[in-house]
Amino acid sequence: MSLEKASGAEGAQDKRFAEECALFHLYGATISFAGELVAQYGLPPFTELSELLNRRDLPSELRELRLLMGDDNSWLKSLVNQYQRLIQQGLADSAPASGLIISQSDYTELFSNWLIELENISRRMREHYQEN
Repeated sequence: MSLEKASGAEGAQDKRFAEECALFHLYGATISFAGELVAQYGLPPFTELSELLNRRDLPSELRELRLLMGDDNSWLKSLVNQYQRLIQQGLADSAPASGLIISQSDYTELFSNWLIELENISRRMREHYQEN
């Protein structure tokens, strides 16, 4: 819904607010999905995504997320970087993280792509662990 609001926003401030909301939701959904995997495999809880992904003996789904976090060009690494940037500086800052965002108008499309990636990977991983 935040992405829809951002794409239809008329004012720059309304657009930025919707984009920030979308980023918070994307990050929260990613953390929730990691928590789902942790619960599915009976792993100890985590406080930070990086802490979870640095553990040894992870199931294959979490190892895949770890690989994505290690790839500077992956959607997951970019999502986490943008979220951290938002927390520290806000989206209005003129210094885009990792050079991924050229202008503010690119956030909505970028976040939409990340949402698609998250939906695809979560669907695929759920099918995998339900088969086991």
